[in-house]
Amino acid sequence: MKFLERFQRMERSRQGRDPVRSATGEQRFEAIEPRAPLPEGHRAAMSDAQPFVRCPACGTDSAVGTRRCQCGKVLDTLEVVAFNTQLWDRRRAEHAEHESVNRRTREGDLESAAELQRERQALGESIAQEIAARERPWQLGASGTATAALVVLGFLALVALPRGPLARFVVALVLGALAVRGVVAWVRSRSPDDP
Repeated sequence: MKFLERFQRMERSRQGRDPVRSATGEQRFEAIEPRAPLPEGHRAAMSDAQPFVRCPACGTDSAVGTRRCQCGKVLDTLEVVAFNTQLWDRRRAEHAEHESVNRRTREGDLESAAELQRERQALGESIAQEIAARERPWQLGASGTATAALVVLGFLALVALPRGPLARFVVALVLGALAVRGVVAWVRSRSPDDP
């Protein structure tokens, strides 16, 4: 049997029943206590509307529109209305003050964060300038040193190479030392953990 057919058969059998019985039960409860609106389960923000009525005698909160408290006091008298008006005026004032304090705190936090960001940016820029200043002379010095070494090596080669095997050995030794020093400097410049 399909679900839809089963549902339709159940509904047909219910239609024949007398709904008077449930209506008399509702009428019986309405005679004792009038129907009041249901309170909202969750409010996104505090509204100006009064969400409940507080009894001045016992302090019990009842739904808006309730005529009698659980203690038996009537909740729709001028005295109770005045009490609840003062209560909600105080609550609204406290809420406004709380929001004002929160707003000032948020503004202060934003200003502190902006100041911290400016300080960090200035520190980063000064570190970058210091690193650039530290590397600039080394780079110029290295290229100047390399140029001077090549000039000296060229002059030494011109003078020493025609002199014999010992002079050629000295030129080769100086050339090798310069090559090793150049490779070591290059490796150090590429090293990630260079202080």
